[in-house]
Amino acid sequence: MSQLKSLLIIVDRHRAGEVAAAVNGAGANYGHAVLASGTARTDWLDILGLDTTERTILTYTVESEKLTEIYRILREEFGFEQRGGGIAFTIPVSAVGGPASLCILSGGKRR
Repeated sequence: MSQLKSLLIIVDRHRAGEVAAAVNGAGANYGHAVLASGTARTDWLDILGLDTTERTILTYTVESEKLTEIYRILREEFGFEQRGGGIAFTIPVSAVGGPASLCILSGGKRR
């Protein structure tokens, strides 16, 4: 059984729907979108490779073996390796509060 990870994706608002559809199609589970706007200084935007402060933060749970394909899609189809393409990273899920939560977060695959 693979490890469950929390996937966070930060992307321009106008591309969030396309990115979400692609990530869902690659097997991500339990997705949420949060509109975000910041006041980051230009030097921080440059460091993070962002062009604007109007973003959407997409959050998912993903089984670790699906991450290679998801990262490939983000790089090749959405230009995440280029400046302003977006940011994606994972955080390991070390515990889940009960079997019902695990079932929800894993897309109904674990009971």
